[in-house]
Amino acid sequence: MKVLHLSAAAMLAWGGFAAFNVASATTYYVRTDGGTAAQCNGTADKAYPGSGTNMSCAWNHPFVALPPSTSNHPMAPRIHGGDTLVIDAGSYEMGIGAKDATKLYGACTASYPWDCELPAIPSGTASNPTRIVGAGWNTGCKVQPELWGSDRPYHVMNLDNSSNVVVACLNLTDHSACIYNDTDVSLSCNKSTAPYGPWAPLGIHAQDSNNVTLQDLRIHGFASTGIQAGRLSNWTLTRVQIIANGRSGWNGDLGSTQGSSNSGNMTFNNVEVAWSGCAEKYPYSTIYGCWGQIEGGYGDGIGTAATGGNWTYNQVDIHDNTQDGLDMRYANGTGKVTVLRSHFYNNAGNQVKIKGPALIQNSVIVGYCSAFNGKYDMSNGDNCRANGTAVLLVSTPGALASLSYNTIISQGDCVITNQEGSSASEMDLYNNVLIGQPSYRSPDQKACLYWWDQNPPTGKVAVKGNVIWNTRFYTSYPAGNTLADPKLKSETLASFDPTPLAGSPAIDKANTVLTVKSDYAGYARPVGAGYDIGSREFGSTQLVSPPPTSPTPPPTSPTPPPTTTRTYTTGGALPARLIGSGTSSASEPARSVSSQQASVQKVSSTATSTQQKVSWTEAIRRWLSGEETASR
Repeated sequence: MKVLHLSAAAMLAWGGFAAFNVASATTYYVRTDGGTAAQCNGTADKAYPGSGTNMSCAWNHPFVALPPSTSNHPMAPRIHGGDTLVIDAGSYEMGIGAKDATKLYGACTASYPWDCELPAIPSGTASNPTRIVGAGWNTGCKVQPELWGSDRPYHVMNLDNSSNVVVACLNLTDHSACIYNDTDVSLSCNKSTAPYGPWAPLGIHAQDSNNVTLQDLRIHGFASTGIQAGRLSNWTLTRVQIIANGRSGWNGDLGSTQGSSNSGNMTFNNVEVAWSGCAEKYPYSTIYGCWGQIEGGYGDGIGTAATGGNWTYNQVDIHDNTQDGLDMRYANGTGKVTVLRSHFYNNAGNQVKIKGPALIQNSVIVGYCSAFNGKYDMSNGDNCRANGTAVLLVSTPGALASLSYNTIISQGDCVITNQEGSSASEMDLYNNVLIGQPSYRSPDQKACLYWWDQNPPTGKVAVKGNVIWNTRFYTSYPAGNTLADPKLKSETLASFDPTPLAGSPAIDKANTVLTVKSDYAGYARPVGAGYDIGSREFGSTQLVSPPPTSPTPPPTSPTPPPTTTRTYTTGGALPARLIGSGTSSASEPARSVSSQQASVQKVSSTATSTQQKVSWTEAIRRWLSGEETASR
């Protein structure tokens, strides 16, 4: 693929015009019945009248505003930083098949059709961002104009080095059902012979980009990836759908020697990411051709490379991806990952995977990791990959991972698994409904409740106020929890419904060391005699504002806390527990797994009458159940 870059002259022209136009921003228009750059000046939302030049009418394609440009064929953009480009309803082909593209833009040739693409959007300022938006973007976005890639342009939208930008109310897609580099030749995209067909690898590519808003977008059906983005800072996605892209939904790995790490606040509000690793038949949106890692695919819904930043997922819906749902395994621990009022289900690997300080609250996590079994092109080995644990947490020294008021069910090896960490790492499980199912990989046993993979185990764990059901060893798990059927509307993986029924032991029984003011659906808590355990508050019908997305600092105290409590440290981030409660210490101390190892017998597969020998699984069970003390 040719490397795209603007000439020095074009860059100077762009920069000079951008500096001028940020101060004197202009709104331009695109519509299917508009004219060329010679015919229309783009400043009026009107059709080209049929004759005349430089008329006050709309342009006929986004390429007029941002012409395809390469070093051999440089073209300066016609819009600049701080301008707004409004695209009217209709369908706009983004590639050499666009109207008169091969005549008007030297970059658009049959020899190198992948060069026929939008250049990077000019940067605006924080107070005056550049906007690329569909008509009606600020009045409800009733119709999204379609921008669709053809003849394999690398991407439809380019945000490389673009900062202070708003992209809103657009439908980004292609018109092919092919998948990039699929091992099934009947599904693989044509990369060998021109014309290549109506497909594009990427919806959006972005790097070195700050303060960007993506709003009311549908990004779907691309041959490879919906969004590939790294080295970002302070991005916000609101009401964005990333659906049925052939290899991944959000791929945060640029594959660059400069790395892909992000910073600042990365916020996802009301975002759906689904069917990554699958194709979408045009025009009927039928899902097919799903493939996973064993077949040579990928399939994460959201995944990153090594990254910093504070990532917040509020009311996200991540489901039916052919690998992990949310994969933050490579967060570096300098920031924090927060998940609020979100839904994860039917992903073939882990539903949620997070490293470092983390909060998961008011969410529904359905570890139906075999949902693809026998379907599409998925191998059996792709089902429940990484043991299929519903929630996989990777601890960092001094970090707290807090799970509260969630409903979690799993057919993986465990409901929750911890990896790595140190004796200062902490895990809290408060007021969750935790349900096991027969393990898909070992159907003769149920999913375990919780497992820390260190040998010997390490870190501190508090398990209080939960309803625990149908997990391995559940009959003797720790005091302070309810071991009973939670009586939910549906406890079947394929039709799971977390709503408690009348008589549920979750009703009014939450441990008030931690409280929240709303439930998964946004309804007020508490209703009745107390707070309910799990993601839903029984009988609540009053909607409240969403829970806060950033914690409030704890109140200061002139005296040290009592010796029966512990304070929480999270590697520099504020304690996760503070969200919704303002409490900085628990009334029950967590036990240190590592401190009890002297009293645990050596691992052996046999036992004698004088010495009982137990497995690490059994040691964990005994510690959680209170059969082993923290120290002797």
